[in-house]
Amino acid sequence: MFELGKSCPHDLTRYVRNDDRLSNLAWVQQLRVGGHEQATVGLMSVNSPVLLGDKEGPMSLWEKDQMMSLAKLSNKLAIAKNPHAEVDTRSLQIENSLTLISAQKILQEDTAHGDEVVLKEDDLLRLAVEKIQSSQDVDEIKRFGICGLAIASAKLPTQTEAMANDASYIWQAVIKSDIHTWESTANENSMAVGGISEEELIRRVEGTAFVEVMYDFVSTSEGKMQSVSYTDTSVRNNVSHALGSDALSKVLALSADIVVAANLE
Repeated sequence: MFELGKSCPHDLTRYVRNDDRLSNLAWVQQLRVGGHEQATVGLMSVNSPVLLGDKEGPMSLWEKDQMMSLAKLSNKLAIAKNPHAEVDTRSLQIENSLTLISAQKILQEDTAHGDEVVLKEDDLLRLAVEKIQSSQDVDEIKRFGICGLAIASAKLPTQTEAMANDASYIWQAVIKSDIHTWESTANENSMAVGGISEEELIRRVEGTAFVEVMYDFVSTSEGKMQSVSYTDTSVRNNVSHALGSDALSKVLALSADIVVAANLE
């Protein structure tokens, strides 16, 4: 059909767009005629199977990955043709979608069979927390923690409050994986006159999942990821409120500040 429509591209574009059976494929025709901006919008709006599966069923993770990868390429072509167009938000939305797709792949890699359906952002966040809670391995917890923070950051820059709220759940899960170490360190710090020394604090908490995530985070993250950092005031306040212990919050804050300072050296 698309091949036959070469002689009347505009008529075919209108027909495909207005036909419910073909509307999800309108982006194919738009790409063929060079309508990259419209194709990008169309690809971003596809939420039901186009290439595989029941059209009324859920979209597979693989297919969503293909759609968003095509959208990214199409959007680059649209920007090249019209560099002054309002495309910043669209670019961010595409990157956010690809971030969530990558996160889901990481979180489900041990159970993947190739037929996974796309999970919503809230479901991905819960899965990241569950993965952290069920793991006893620091490297795994670090990986799931960074993955969870990436999920929390996959929003528009104006959604800083939502980012902080989601990030706080991840940081809480990471902290609680070594909660006995943190509670004992907080008690020692409270009882010591002037608190324990920085060297002693480092000795006690080095190797905890929280410190490992902090080291990895501050050395690799930039841009809006800073809104999900433990050093962000909103994130830190949310976590402190949830933990309900000023003494615990104090040693966590001191440890985070030590990691940040070490990274700046």
